[in-house]
Amino acid sequence: VSRLAAKKGKASSGRLVSLAPAITETVIALGALEQLGAVSNYCVLPPGVSLPRIGSSLTPAFEAIAGLHPSLILCDDSAGSKQRELTALARTEIFPWLTLDEVVSSTRRLGQVVGKAPEAAALAGRLEERLSRPPPPGAPRALLLLSYDPDRPAELWFIRPNSLHGAALAAAGARNAIEHDVKGLPQLSVEQLIRLDPDQVLIIPTPGASAENKRRMLDSFRAIAPLKSVRDDRIGVVAGTQAVGPSILQFTDALTELVRELNEPHPAGGIIQ
Repeated sequence: VSRLAAKKGKASSGRLVSLAPAITETVIALGALEQLGAVSNYCVLPPGVSLPRIGSSLTPAFEAIAGLHPSLILCDDSAGSKQRELTALARTEIFPWLTLDEVVSSTRRLGQVVGKAPEAAALAGRLEERLSRPPPPGAPRALLLLSYDPDRPAELWFIRPNSLHGAALAAAGARNAIEHDVKGLPQLSVEQLIRLDPDQVLIIPTPGASAENKRRMLDSFRAIAPLKSVRDDRIGVVAGTQAVGPSILQFTDALTELVRELNEPHPAGGIIQ
């Protein structure tokens, strides 16, 4: 990286590099797409828009980034991100993006960076208002799983309460079956899942999952017979995939609908949204 550092003095204004899908989505939502010069391999761009792909915050393509002479690199603070190395290429701004408070604060600051402060304040306000709602009294205990692989049924990755998606679950009208903040890997064993015994299990599908893939998830999960949610047939797949930026608002609406349907006295169990 030290060899590349000499190139950063050539940076031109108005060339932003985003290494995080959530940041890219937010920049686009704020109306600043034209300021982006490159994005990560995992960022989603509007139809018809093409930009150079330059790795990720964990595995940046340093040569490619340096060759773009960016004026600013935008990065989240995920564990393992190459923040120090990136600062050798250009000025780098780090945006925490785990909890609701962090997302609201980072959205406002991102608006200042791209010259869209009023738009960012409005978006941050919508996020805060929608995702700060607590679940009602008597809300079901729900476990929100980050996908589920029928070929690896022992690998259960859950959404922790101290996260943006944990806030979405509460705002959707459910109590997180995981009642404590989690700082390590959010993973459960099948034995821990059985002890937890949630009222509902909600599964976030992988991007591009077909109806057949979703059906396989549900059929495989039903093999965990001791669970109350299995006996009562209160398992469902959330419409859409895991949202990372402002689309968390639409994700929360879909989650709200699924929680409501599964909480009906006689739900259509195994719901695929």
